[in-house]
Parts: sequence; structure tokens; C-alpha cells
Amino acid sequence: MSSRLAKQSLDLLTSTNNKKVEKTDSKKIKLPKTNKGIKKVKYENRYGRHQKTRLRQEEVKKRENPIDRLHEQEQLEEERLKRNVRIMRMALRSSPLEKKIHKTAKRNAKRTKKWSSEVHGSDGDTDSDSD
Repeated sequence: MSSRLAKQSLDLLTSTNNKKVEKTDSKKIKLPKTNKGIKKVKYENRYGRHQKTRLRQEEVKKRENPIDRLHEQEQLEEERLKRNVRIMRMALRSSPLEKKIHKTAKRNAKRTKKWSSEVHGSDGDTDSDSD
């Protein structure tokens, strides 16, 4: 054996294991353990561009004039209100049966009014002692 090799082997045998060896910690990309997590990652990969467009739109909104934005919101609310009123009118419209009942009730009211006006001493009063 060569003296150099013998010296190296003796040094290794006598040395302690406390030497600090600097290791580079490289973070490994790990997929989530659950299937749902994998689906989320795939979804982000597929539709991640939408986040970028949303961020761009937010930047554009920041640059806009706030008065113009207020006018747009007022117009949208006004249109929404008109639409809701139109829908409510259609929903609360009386049915043909209700119209028929109302018409007959009106006719009956007219008939009773004529009869009550012909009776002596009653001008629309319902009191029994009106004479």
C-alpha cells in the first residue's frame, strides 16, 4: 500500500461524523396528494390566462374616470329596474277568469246602485233609520 492511501484511510477512520456538509436545499415541486388537488392544478394550468386578463381589466378600471364608472352603474341600475317592472307587470296581470269575475261584480254593483237610488229616502245610506 502506498503511504498516501494509508494516511487517507487512517484519517477517515479517526475523523468524526460531525463535519457540516452544506447541502443545497432544492425545493421539489410536489403534486397534491388528493385527486381534487390534482384537478385544481390542471384547472389552473388550463385556465390560468383568465387570471391575467382579470388583472389587466382591474388595471384598466383603476385608470378609468370614476365619474364615467358611476354613470355606467346608474344606467345599468336603471335598465335593471325597468326590466324588473316589466316582468312584475306581466306576472301580476289579471287572468281572464279574474277579469270576468270583476266585470260581473261591476255589473252587479251598478244594478244594486240603480235599485237603491229608486227607493225613497235612501241616497246611498245603508242605515236602517235614515228617514
